Amino acid sequence: MWAAIKSALGGGEERRIAPRVSAIGTVHIDSRTYPLENWSASGVLFSGHDGRLAKGQRFKMRLEVQGDRGLIEFNAEAVVVRLAGDKVAAQFFMIDKAKKRIIVDYFARLDAKR
Repeated sequence: MWAAIKSALGGGEERRIAPRVSAIGTVHIDSRTYPLENWSASGVLFSGHDGRLAKGQRFKMRLEVQGDRGLIEFNAEAVVVRLAGDKVAAQFFMIDKAKKRIIVDYFARLDAKR
């Protein structure tokens, strides 16, 4: 049903900036920890949301992801782009340049393996 509605409204195309990848990791917001569902160079999807965030809200988080060469850890500011049940999709708004380089390199290595 949703596919038909999206198609009718012209929204059937993929709108993500970067492809997402399932990952083992955690998202830390304030004193709470949420399991990471997937992530990309442009954002994250995490579960366990308890209603503290709203669509369009900007927030700070710490992300820990198991990468191909060990743990990737960084702080970021993000914006909530979608809420669905207990899941939150957020787009990165601000990341340290050195950490962004590590993230971009990680996804480049994944793309090279495909």
